Amino acid sequence: MLTNPEFIRNVRAQLRPGKAVTTLVIAAVLEFVAGFGLLHITASAAGLTGWGFALLRGLFWIQALILAAGGGIACVNAIYKEKDQNTFDYQRVTRLSPLELALGKLFGAPVYMYFLCLCFTPLVIFAAVEGHQSFSFVLAAYAVLIVGSILVHAFALLISLLTVRGSHTTAIISILVALWLFSNVFTITSRYLYLGSLSPFYSSEIAVQTTWPSTSAEDDFLTSQGRRNFDAPLAPATDRLFGHRLLHLPVLVIIDALFIGWCLLALARNIKRDPNQYELYSPLQTFGLAVFINFVLLAFVNWHANFIDVQAALLTINILVLSALGLAQLRNRDRMRRILRTQGQTAISWIDLTWPTPFLFVTSLAACLMIFAGATYTRNPLAEWSPAFAIFRLLFVIVWLLRDMQFLQWMMLRRGKRPLVMGVLYLSVFYACAWIVLSSFGVFRDADRMPFTAFFLPTPIYLLDHAAWVLRPAIWGSAFVAQWVLVALLIYAQRGTILELAQPTSAEPALEAAS
Repeated sequence: MLTNPEFIRNVRAQLRPGKAVTTLVIAAVLEFVAGFGLLHITASAAGLTGWGFALLRGLFWIQALILAAGGGIACVNAIYKEKDQNTFDYQRVTRLSPLELALGKLFGAPVYMYFLCLCFTPLVIFAAVEGHQSFSFVLAAYAVLIVGSILVHAFALLISLLTVRGSHTTAIISILVALWLFSNVFTITSRYLYLGSLSPFYSSEIAVQTTWPSTSAEDDFLTSQGRRNFDAPLAPATDRLFGHRLLHLPVLVIIDALFIGWCLLALARNIKRDPNQYELYSPLQTFGLAVFINFVLLAFVNWHANFIDVQAALLTINILVLSALGLAQLRNRDRMRRILRTQGQTAISWIDLTWPTPFLFVTSLAACLMIFAGATYTRNPLAEWSPAFAIFRLLFVIVWLLRDMQFLQWMMLRRGKRPLVMGVLYLSVFYACAWIVLSSFGVFRDADRMPFTAFFLPTPIYLLDHAAWVLRPAIWGSAFVAQWVLVALLIYAQRGTILELAQPTSAEPALEAAS
């Protein structure tokens, strides 16, 4: 970093001597006033130790807000403002490698936020001393804070790279929403995953720990028969990896570091490319990312909960992941034209004519099979379980994803302004209207008519169980076949659009320029 021109440029721009000294003086005054005042106001009521721990927790929460949220916004602005000022093209043609440019922006854009957190260090040390806290927990909290914040910065920088004019505010809101979800999603899924929070805000919990919890199996809760109760909550700051208890701290750092690597891979692939040629990951890399995410989920999943609910939770997470990865693999008209020019009009492969169905089918099938294998291997023998029924639910998820992604790909190849946005809008309107109409007729309340909802909505993921399947198997199966028919029709429509692109008319460029 000390020889990276992009990092040095950001440091000189954001940490000018006058600005740095002013920030340091203001921070020192605020720390002195806050520390001295709180010491005399609350020490008599809570005691020095309790006051010190409360202050330590609050300081790390504030630092996480500054470094994660503030640094994330700075990273969102990093590339977007360069594009808005027409200076980013000069950076793309420099001799810096894509990785050097990405690292320079990753650590340079939020450098002022790092400096602000550094200004809080004296008060953190004071709170740790007053609370008689071991500095090993303070250092561990800073490790969690920095690694988690770097992950937020890398994701924000990737969003900034993909942001176009007019969507800057949306990008900032997306980062803040993602940070909120990142901080709360593992609380929501704690029923199904033996995995704690991966958020930088977890540093406030590490900072006030007094001892490292035990990871021996004998410390698990036991039932009255003396067996291990896997449904009981884990001790704080611990996870369970394939049934073995581990400290949450190393798990958090390792998982966050791996996700940072995936974000850097996408940045290095695209940061020096023309915006029309952006491709976050290659198909093979996208497949690897989907497998990696599912491996992490299956490593910490609680299969001892209700099987139907666990499978539905895992499928829901996969829907979000595979939808995002599928959107990244969609091809626009310019990219399809380059492919056609490379292959020739008479050598268009069937993969290009049906894209992204082949890729998404293989990727989603691998992810769903991992879930099926994990459920089969670790299931409770007393649980209600049918392999054929479970496979049907998995295949329904796959065909539903293929249908929507194939529709969006067809929209991307059609003439128009912002076709992807319009495609997502059409899908949203369709699902909203279908849900309103079906709900108004009480279809969801009638078990005999509920299978008909599968023609319009992905209800089998959540509402299909053994009782519903036995009641109307023919209707569920017909809805499944109908989705494949829709996929085939969309592929046929996309094929016609691609053949039109292979034989462009002279008026087409003028029409697209006008649009």
